Amino acid sequence: FMSAAGSDGPQAAEGQAPKPAQRWDHPRAQQAIIAAARQQGNPILASVRSTPLEYAEGLVPDYLAGPETAVLFISLRFQRLHPEYLQRRVQTLGQRHRSRIVLCRVDLDQPDEHLEQVTLQAFHGGLSLVLAWTDAEAAGYLETLHRYQSKSAEALRGRLTKGDDRARLQEVLTTVKGVNKTDAASLTSRFGSFAGVAKASEEELQRCPGVGDKKVRQLRHVFHTPFFPQ
Repeated sequence: FMSAAGSDGPQAAEGQAPKPAQRWDHPRAQQAIIAAARQQGNPILASVRSTPLEYAEGLVPDYLAGPETAVLFISLRFQRLHPEYLQRRVQTLGQRHRSRIVLCRVDLDQPDEHLEQVTLQAFHGGLSLVLAWTDAEAAGYLETLHRYQSKSAEALRGRLTKGDDRARLQEVLTTVKGVNKTDAASLTSRFGSFAGVAKASEEELQRCPGVGDKKVRQLRHVFHTPFFPQ
C-alpha cells in the first residue's frame, strides 16, 4: 500500500516535473472504477475482473466507484506503521461525495487494536467502513459499489415485506452471535419490539424457550456494552 503524495509548493524543484493538481472527480467514473495512480501495484486490483479499471493522476480518493462514491483504502499493516495517515486522508477527502467509504484490508493475525483505530477514524469522519479479509474480497466490494452506484439504499438491503416489523426485528436479532431464527421468533413473540427485548432483564429473557444463560449473556452484552469503550 502506497501513501498519497503531498502537494508541491507553487513551483516544483528545478529539474523535477510538477505534480498534477489534486482532483476529487473524474469524467469516466460512471463507466469505470477510477484508481489513483499511487494505487498501481495494490494487489487487490489484480482481482478486479468484471469492471473496467482506469488510473488517474492527482486523484484525492484512492478509488472512485462512481461519480459520487469515494473510497479510501488502508491495510491494517499500514495502519500499524502510520497510525495518523488515515485521519489526514479523511480530512483531505472532505465532504464532496455522497458516499464516502473506508475499505480496510484486514491483514493482521491480531487485528483488534489497529482495527479499533480505523473504526474510530471512520466513525468520526462520517465514513462507512467496509472490511475485507482477502484481496479478492476487497476487489469484490469495489466492483459491487460501482455496480450499485445509482441504486437506492433499499436496493442494497434484503427483501422484506413492506411493513413487516416482526420480520425485521427477527432479522436483527439473528445477527447476535448464538441467536438462531427460532430464538428470534420466540423473543419477538414475547417482547414485541426491539426496545422490549433490549430493556428485558436476564430473568425475563430466560423465560423464552431455548434462550439459555449463554444466549442471555450475549444479548445483554450486545445491548448494554458501549460501541466505543471509554
